[in-house]
Amino acid sequence: MVVRKLALVLGCLLTLFAGSVSAQSEAKIRVVAPSISQIYDDLQWLIEQSPTADLKKQWAELKNNLLDAFTQGVDLKKPLEIDVVFRKSDLSYDWRVPIDVLTKKNVGFLEGIEGMGFKKKEITPKVYYEFAEKNKKPYYLRHDKGYAWISMEKSAVPGNPPLATQDMAALLAQNKDIVAELKNDAASMTSRRDTFKELRKQFEALIKFQRNEDKNAFELRKLALIQQLNEAERFIVESDTLAVGWTTTTSGPKPTGRGDVSVTALPGTDLQKSIEQFAVKPSYFANVELHPDALATGRITFPLDPMRIKHAKDFYAAVRPTLEIEIKAREGKTDDEKVALKQGMNKFLDMLDVGADLGVVDAFIDVHATAPKKNVMVCGIRAADGKVADEIINLLPKMKSDWQVKPLEEYGGVSIFELTIPETRKASFQRIFAGETALYVGTSKDAVWGAAGAEGLAQLKVAIDKTAAPASEKVDPIVISYLFNVSKLMTLMEIVEKETPKPVGKEQIQRQKDLEKYRNLADASMKDCTPLVTGELKRTDNKIEGFLELNECVLKYIGAMIADGTKALQ
Repeated sequence: MVVRKLALVLGCLLTLFAGSVSAQSEAKIRVVAPSISQIYDDLQWLIEQSPTADLKKQWAELKNNLLDAFTQGVDLKKPLEIDVVFRKSDLSYDWRVPIDVLTKKNVGFLEGIEGMGFKKKEITPKVYYEFAEKNKKPYYLRHDKGYAWISMEKSAVPGNPPLATQDMAALLAQNKDIVAELKNDAASMTSRRDTFKELRKQFEALIKFQRNEDKNAFELRKLALIQQLNEAERFIVESDTLAVGWTTTTSGPKPTGRGDVSVTALPGTDLQKSIEQFAVKPSYFANVELHPDALATGRITFPLDPMRIKHAKDFYAAVRPTLEIEIKAREGKTDDEKVALKQGMNKFLDMLDVGADLGVVDAFIDVHATAPKKNVMVCGIRAADGKVADEIINLLPKMKSDWQVKPLEEYGGVSIFELTIPETRKASFQRIFAGETALYVGTSKDAVWGAAGAEGLAQLKVAIDKTAAPASEKVDPIVISYLFNVSKLMTLMEIVEKETPKPVGKEQIQRQKDLEKYRNLADASMKDCTPLVTGELKRTDNKIEGFLELNECVLKYIGAMIADGTKALQ
């Protein structure tokens, strides 16, 4: 069906930048864009930031060979709406498409549909149509006041639709490249939950046991889906308003991409209770100051309500047997090393399992330069009993003989260990921490600490001292904040990959080739700039709101990836 194909294409495009006319009990996400031409302009700008002439020209290829074919007869300068509707029968789409030419040979919207092999039935001349693929459920289309209203549900196409732009007015007033909004009422919450339960059955039925798959790996995949559906149900059913927006600013001295999100919950729901736990208690690390000009920083003080605590504990239980199988199958490890790895893994998961009962994920990280080509990293995470980490640290030499562990000192109630980096990993480690040969781990009853790089031990002690001081009574409303340099992050990922076994099998080898291609593309796109991603999530009264921002350098990389993907389709 052309509408579904058009949904896929435009949905993907909107994601890159990124009220109902009748009473409905289904949850509905309304996605509105001011115009397709604006999306085209942003796409063109992104692609033309690519590092090579060959990639730059992919904009013309994308527009002429794909986009124009899927927008035949569409008015590119008027607003477009796609509604994602959660119906019992399926997750489906309703459309409000601005029409320039409804029907005319080679240029009409309906002719474009028929040209793709779909049968059209005219019910009301030049107004109401039914069209479908052979033996498929039909779509219904009504053309009125310059718009095509389209749905697979006949009742969802109004007989006398309002002016579409008026119906979209509140979302258009946000002045974003794309905005998505879910609005619910309390009266229909039971109906929405019943609908989601039916959809849940369909999603869960998609998890099939794969040939030669370990049963524990299958159960882990199944659990992951169930937990994702639990989270989705709560937001889709219990939100009062869930809004997401994206804007790409290409003009001015600092082009940026920015996404915004906000959530409010219906009264008395589990979602509301979850929101009320945010920004109630200060972080254990509230006094630790993060460097203002960092390579990467992050804070998280994210409360875990009963559902999320259960999710964490169920995951830790389900992942154990899968990890045990992976340890058993590792090549180049002696039986004694495998025994130590298994012991360390189980102690670590035990530590996480007990830590979930704290009801919060509380951590920080700060990586910054202390001098040219000299970096330092300090981090910490709250623990129910951080001293369990002592046992894991002492197992390291048994896991891999070239690890060296030395108890260094007691400082501020924290036991500090020095871990000498093995020769096999030293070159990779020193790509980030030049000239350094050790990292430091600190353990106490309440936390586990880490440090590396120039001045790592000294700055770890500063952070420990800060934490020991009385915390401010004022609770920071920001529960998650982060800033990171994309190229540095990719370097870190590359270091980790080089310590893993070489890929075997067609899929793994192809995945490795793809990763190498994207790394090269990143190097070419971001070599002359600093690619930064920043964001935060905070509580404001009874609302959770946040943002994600990409600077021009990151946008250049995104544009290069789009161009490369377009080239691959040819």
